[in-house]
Amino acid sequence: MRGAAALVLVSVLGACGGGARDEGPARAVAAYAAALQRGDGASAWDSLDEEARHGRSRGAHDALMATNAAELREQGEALARAGEGVAAHARLELASGESVLLVLEPGGWRVAGGVLDATGLATPLDAVAAFRRALSRRDLSGVERVLARQTRAEWEAELRRLLDATADADDLEVEVQGDRARVRTSGGGSIELVRESGEWRVLDVHGP
Repeated sequence: MRGAAALVLVSVLGACGGGARDEGPARAVAAYAAALQRGDGASAWDSLDEEARHGRSRGAHDALMATNAAELREQGEALARAGEGVAAHARLELASGESVLLVLEPGGWRVAGGVLDATGLATPLDAVAAFRRALSRRDLSGVERVLARQTRAEWEAELRRLLDATADADDLEVEVQGDRARVRTSGGGSIELVRESGEWRVLDVHGP
């Protein structure tokens, strides 16, 4: 019956983030863990929110508690130990498609990231969202911040090579053919350009 016992624990863990707005997640988890250890089906049921109760009647919940009493008591003890440092997080979706990450601290909810430069990177999805946000804003520094150290180092090294290779205009060789041009750099690389609306734009950069 291990699957049934685990289901009860999953239910409360899924609910404690939203069902403990006033008391905090640690107290909610502690109350549920104590109910499991006592075999107190009524208190355990009261600890669950509507989503966690969905698809299960109160009678089915009590039967599950009674059938798996010994295992749930052990699970309650483990949950009590693990719940001491539990934290609650919430994500607020904005109309712009961006999101704000909130964390519950003593005194209330605090913004953890996602607004302007306060980008949180706690999860892979946070990093993807931050990367997308920087790209949509054409924010080069924001894109750089999300890159891994190795990728950022490679990018910065490439930028340094390009800066060094174009530092002396007298060393650059320019070839123009109509609205296309190629500038050969001192390092053996080249920069392709195209003329758009009377102005030259960089089309591509080639290394040595």
